[in-house]
Amino acid sequence: MQVTGTLQQQAWRNREFPPVEQVTPGVWSVPVPMPRNPLRYVISYLIEHEAGFVMIDPGWNAPESLQALTGGLAASGIPLTAVTAILVTHVHPDHHGLSGAVRERSGAWVGMHEKEDSFLSLQHEGNVLRHGMAWYLNWCGAPESHLAALTASREHAGAREAMVRADRLIGHDELIDVPGLRLRAVWTPGHSPGHLCFHDETHDLLLTGDHVLPRITPNISAYDMSAQPLDDYLASLDALRGIQPREVLPAHEYRFTDLDSRLAALGAHHRERLGEAEDILRAVDGKGLTAWQVATQVSWSRAWDDLASFQRQAAIGEVLSHLRYLQFHGKADSADTDGVGLWRWTGAG
Repeated sequence: MQVTGTLQQQAWRNREFPPVEQVTPGVWSVPVPMPRNPLRYVISYLIEHEAGFVMIDPGWNAPESLQALTGGLAASGIPLTAVTAILVTHVHPDHHGLSGAVRERSGAWVGMHEKEDSFLSLQHEGNVLRHGMAWYLNWCGAPESHLAALTASREHAGAREAMVRADRLIGHDELIDVPGLRLRAVWTPGHSPGHLCFHDETHDLLLTGDHVLPRITPNISAYDMSAQPLDDYLASLDALRGIQPREVLPAHEYRFTDLDSRLAALGAHHRERLGEAEDILRAVDGKGLTAWQVATQVSWSRAWDDLASFQRQAAIGEVLSHLRYLQFHGKADSADTDGVGLWRWTGAG
């Protein structure tokens, strides 16, 4: 993998805000800050077409974020009113939070995959979501203090409330309806059920959202107990092999080339994590472990005690996705004991 967004990489290393850049004629990257978040910013992209501009992932819903977005557009010579379409890779607040504000100011339509819009349909059912999360965390073996800390997080609780529903649903392999631009949607579930990448065939670019990042691995969490997000994610990586665009434009960090090598590295990471989960289950010799107990033993980028509540939440979800993968492939199983799920190794060896 070769880094092409060298100014973006340098800014990341220096813990600075990266510049607005023209990636290639007709394509701009505009960083949008994420206040009080370790990821620091999301990168919004503008692609010109014959009647205006497509915006992909407007960013986090905060006054300073909107100011940075509009300022970045102004620096690029793009009036906000020229945006005709807002495409959302997925509806996490750092990507979709500002879609409503941009739509209101520009008149642009908002497009996303149907599975992302279905999730947003639950956003006003606060009691249902909270009850479901409480059940989920209890089943995973999380202490009550974790749910309390998660609920108290203003950023986590408030960012989704204003997020808008789709004006148009976008399916796999669909060409976006804008004139003079071949922009194709690629359904890549895993990080979220309806995550979309966008292949800009006109400029030979692939916009990967959170599906493929140059330095970190996107969180692959299981919340729906009937879903297999890790299987989905690994299959989605395979679906991108062979595209080999001229450049990859992720939503975080920096641009790069040689997509296939990065896809291989991401697959290898999850094989290592699966092996770690296997070893943890095997070591207890048939005794059940909760997902929380497994998560506390997995090797994270920092010690478990140093993870904030939302980081622990992501860790639990990711561990559960790996346990469900092992279960689906006949190597582990879970049993419900007084409302708590206990996981055991059932594979050979």
